[in-house]
Amino acid sequence: MGKYLITGRPGSGKTTVIESLKRRGLQAFNTDDMPEITKLEEQESGKPVPWPEGVVDWKRYTWNWQEAGLRNLLQSESDIFIGAVVGNQQKFYPLFDKIFALTISAETLQKRLDSHAHPRTAQEKERAIAVHYDKQARFEKQGLILIPADGSIDEIIDNILAQLKK
Repeated sequence: MGKYLITGRPGSGKTTVIESLKRRGLQAFNTDDMPEITKLEEQESGKPVPWPEGVVDWKRYTWNWQEAGLRNLLQSESDIFIGAVVGNQQKFYPLFDKIFALTISAETLQKRLDSHAHPRTAQEKERAIAVHYDKQARFEKQGLILIPADGSIDEIIDNILAQLKK
């Protein structure tokens, strides 16, 4: 069966999409919530580290998938949807049948970051918005299937599921 990645910038709706897919009876996982699959690592050493106090210095750390855990999760006999944005995800693109990137406007990003489950400082929000379109453009350059995600969750899910038939 199919293996699908749903990625996007923070605040693009990955977690909401995964939860909605689960409610529709599909196998869907947010790997941020799976410590056997996703860990904070030091950039320099590549070794997992405990979450630091305060704001994470993303020049020093990276949020990465752990290969064994990811491969184990993808062993499912059913369709499986993974929601994530991690530093080393391109390395694992060959494991997926299709990769969807949720895209949103800067205005939507601002609103979502203001109410996000993982609060950010004003400085983190400003930086996220400042680099938003450049970072989002990388998904298109990588050949991912772009899914507009400013609309309703039902529209987003229907768009993703329609892409599975193509």
